[in-house]
Amino acid sequence: MLNKKVISAAMASALSISLLAGCGNSNSNGNDTAASPSSSGASSSSASASSSDAPVTIKLASWIPQAQMDGVLAEYKKEKPNVTVEYEELVENNDSVEGLKKLDLLIASGSDLDVVMFPNAADYSKRVGLDLLAPLDDLLGAEGIKVTDEYTVDPSLDGKVYALPDTYENYFVLLNKEMLDKAGLPVPTDWTWDEFYDYARKLSGGEGANKVFGTFFHSWPMYMELGLLNQSKDNNLVNNGVLKVDSAEVRKSLEIRSQTEQVDKSAIPYSDTISQKLAYRSVYFSKKAAMIVTGNWMITEAGGSEEFPATFVSAFAPMPANKPGDPSGVSPANGNFMSVLKKSRNQQAAYDFIRWYTTKGEQWSNVYSAWKKQDVDQFIAGLKSKVKSPDMIDTDSLTYVMKNSPTTPLSLPPAYQSELEEAYVKEAEKYVLGQQDMETTIQKASAALQKIVDANQ
Repeated sequence: MLNKKVISAAMASALSISLLAGCGNSNSNGNDTAASPSSSGASSSSASASSSDAPVTIKLASWIPQAQMDGVLAEYKKEKPNVTVEYEELVENNDSVEGLKKLDLLIASGSDLDVVMFPNAADYSKRVGLDLLAPLDDLLGAEGIKVTDEYTVDPSLDGKVYALPDTYENYFVLLNKEMLDKAGLPVPTDWTWDEFYDYARKLSGGEGANKVFGTFFHSWPMYMELGLLNQSKDNNLVNNGVLKVDSAEVRKSLEIRSQTEQVDKSAIPYSDTISQKLAYRSVYFSKKAAMIVTGNWMITEAGGSEEFPATFVSAFAPMPANKPGDPSGVSPANGNFMSVLKKSRNQQAAYDFIRWYTTKGEQWSNVYSAWKKQDVDQFIAGLKSKVKSPDMIDTDSLTYVMKNSPTTPLSLPPAYQSELEEAYVKEAEKYVLGQQDMETTIQKASAALQKIVDANQ
């Protein structure tokens, strides 16, 4: 079952949305009549009609700029000349958070949208809890498709598929290859955190203001959870209401920070990070740290940008494993998701579109896709053709990481995840700063998180 708190929080959100919609305009399409939700019979009839060659119009909404969507939608028109996709740009600033607020208002006010996008699994899950999205299982079955055979990310919730994964987000280690070569270190392909420590020590050098550190951990909560995030299941602080704070994985997470920052002095101290408000891009590209754990949004930036020109080659390595024998490269799976609204009168046409968009469409757009059949070599070649300094991206190591990094099943954090992380970090940073020992940290964090869980039952 979906987490009860996720659904109840989503229901409360829906109520507030309905009230707001009642106070404001009708919908942006000028249609005051809400489409009635499709029954099973209506879905079948719709599917039959839209699968013919008769002209059909489907409406898509997201936060993505119109200019960015025009090309791919024109490409789909070539594929399906009888289908017109009308696009509604929800916001003008590419802000997905504001875009989803606008989307919820449109849905509540009866807009006749067919296809919607979500920027992460949690936002997708929330709308499943609101019963807004059409199950896609029958449509996938009719096509003879098993979603886990087609996509890296399994979007199933409660045993049903309500979205197809689009873009793909995972994590890896980005390394300054110039520093690796100078230290005589190969680009890792299968390693543990203990080996990561060794690399960090060997990549550190200098003193005072001129010191170069082996690594740097940003201030986000995830950097206090690195030994938990690389697990293939139960990789949240709380999973299905059960705490995982008093665990080997959380102890490993704390050890990673303590070993590198306090013992080896090979990572920039957390005290400097927070007091100087250090950011990972500036630290890495100014050569103050030789390697950072980061996500695939940094692939393009490794080729240089206006703010941070690339002056050295960046290599890529999989996420380290906690111990020998564990698979390296495992990281949480996230990204954009595309769904068909339950009330859509054109469910077959809408499904056909999101199948194309999340596969051939994203290959045409040359984005890091969740489609297993993506041509990795073509993606990298396309990416390097657009960046400022293509030679600064190490193709071999990037290809290896893309082809050899297993992902975890969709693991949704609780609706109150931000509360949990705030409470956990409050105790974890005391340990990282050397203000309390490991067991005290685990004990206090467990007690604090349990109170939050109990309050949200």
